[in-house]
Amino acid sequence: MKTPLSTCFISPSYLSSLFKQDTGTTIVDYINSQRVDRAAVLLATTDRSIAAVAAAVGILDVNYFTKIFKKQLGTTPTQYRREKKAMPGH
Repeated sequence: MKTPLSTCFISPSYLSSLFKQDTGTTIVDYINSQRVDRAAVLLATTDRSIAAVAAAVGILDVNYFTKIFKKQLGTTPTQYRREKKAMPGH
């Protein structure tokens, strides 16, 4: 089966190494970073459940979502929401 990468004659592993060389991060870490950034906005601006926010950013495992969220922002999604709601103007 041909994939879009094989059509361009670039193997997934080669693309991954080029990405890391250029950005200093892996593709997976970059995607997860974008997901966490979007989730932070949703947590601060909506009342969606943590599971719904995780699903909205493409992560169906809430435990995994919490793990990568805490790794990136240093707090759990629940704590992050509480802190944002407690800030003046929210």
